[in-house]
Amino acid sequence: MRSRPRGPAKTDQRRCKGEATRRRILDAAMLIVAQEGYHAATHQRIARAAGLVRTAINYHFPDPDQLSEALVLHLHRLRAERVAATVDAPEVSNSHSSAIEAYWALLRETPFVAMAELECCARTDHDLRARLAAARCSSARDGDHRSAVDPPAGVGPNLDRLSVYLLEGLARGVGHGGGGFLERRVLGILKRAAEEARELEPLHSQPF
Repeated sequence: MRSRPRGPAKTDQRRCKGEATRRRILDAAMLIVAQEGYHAATHQRIARAAGLVRTAINYHFPDPDQLSEALVLHLHRLRAERVAATVDAPEVSNSHSSAIEAYWALLRETPFVAMAELECCARTDHDLRARLAAARCSSARDGDHRSAVDPPAGVGPNLDRLSVYLLEGLARGVGHGGGGFLERRVLGILKRAAEEARELEPLHSQPF
């Protein structure tokens, strides 16, 4: 007969199970926010999407504010991980076009779509705006600029701030499903503009 874990081992087992459940809840909330909107992410809706009873949601997040705050931090961490992995890819660091494609691909991923929805809702939701601001301050205090809740400064050195803003605007305009011809047209224009700007860099560095 197998003995049941006791003492610290049982405590660690319970903690791991609790962390897994929290992650399951937050992943379900993220998906709902990205696909249906921030206000659709109620405890009841999240419980159904996560395959949990509502009491499990209430146990880990007794009120919606706690869930909202945890979701912001969850998205913050997921975006940081994806940005870091993309920046480290050699093909991105060697090409403006690749950097544009890479950041556009990131913007279509669920954590980025969900964060864009939160930022949109924060315009009229004071509490949500405060949570996003707190996460930004935490990132700046830790010196982790690549994982800021604000849009990243760029994917490596090959993506400038203007391209970042244009790509984010395009992502909001075409929605989660993609924009077909318009999407490819705008990306093509950005790539050409980036390459032309790079060709002009040596001229700008020359003294008059």
